[in-house]
Formats: sequence, structure tokens, C-alpha cells
Amino acid sequence: SLSQLLADVPRYYATPEMRIESSDEEKFAVVEAIKEDFSRDYEVIDIDGARVVFDDGWGLVRASNTSPVVVVRCEAKTPERRDEIKEMILAKLKRFPSVAAHLD
Repeated sequence: SLSQLLADVPRYYATPEMRIESSDEEKFAVVEAIKEDFSRDYEVIDIDGARVVFDDGWGLVRASNTSPVVVVRCEAKTPERRDEIKEMILAKLKRFPSVAAHLD
């Protein structure tokens, strides 16, 4: 059965896509700062944003090309770790006034 075929496939837990308002002027600087901050301690893939790679998951921050929005997604092997990664990303985003105003 399909469920038997998928039994060994690891399960991951993802956030929904978060679209956080920003300014068009600041959104690309936000992504660049996230890339610089996290690249000190983690692998960061910088194709179309900043994807921060952790041993057990990842967090993505990218600037929307069509609206004044920063897009955030996170995924991990457990819901708890997904939430930890999300909080790490959001903590960095709070440094930017145009983004922080829309986080709470």
C-alpha cells in the first residue's frame, strides 16, 4: 500500500509561508543582513534569498519581487525545532523597523 511505501520516509514539520510587510527600500537589505548574520555560524544558501541550513532543518528569508514583503518559511524534523528556528529568524528580523512593526 502507499502508506507502507511511505513508512520509512522521514517526516518534516513546516511553517506556513509568512508574508511580513516591509518597505521596498528595506526588504533586500533585510535578506542581506540575515545572510551575513547567520553565515558566521551556519551554511547559508543565497539563491533567491537566504536559506539558513541547520543539521535538523532550515529557515528561509527572501524578499518578494512583486510586493513590499519579506517571506519567511521554516522546516525541521520536529515541531519544537521548527519553532526554535522560526524564533531565531524572527529575532533577527526585529532589528528592522519596517519589518518589526508587523511582527507582533
